[in-house]
Amino acid sequence: TVRYVGPQLDFGNVTILEPRPGTLFVLAGLGVTYAITGEIIAAQTPLGLMGALPSQGGQNALSTVGEGGGAAASETLYIEVRQDNVPQDPLAWFSTDKDG
Repeated sequence: TVRYVGPQLDFGNVTILEPRPGTLFVLAGLGVTYAITGEIIAAQTPLGLMGALPSQGGQNALSTVGEGGGAAASETLYIEVRQDNVPQDPLAWFSTDKDG
């Protein structure tokens, strides 16, 4: 369930998901968000796009695969996992091996 979508202080666009009761995923740094607060989303549903929009001063905001790989862009996705309002190590939630 999407609990919040919108701007948050210096984090820019923030999306907060509640995949199960008491657990929150906080995602910040998306240039464009697709989710709507209160929406129940299916697994693998896109939540947004990284990077600034051209209207936000992002000269190279959107690129296609192979256009420099984004090395010059300051795109960072912030992920925070909270269980019962206590921060958790996200590595326990997301696979990190190359086989996924």
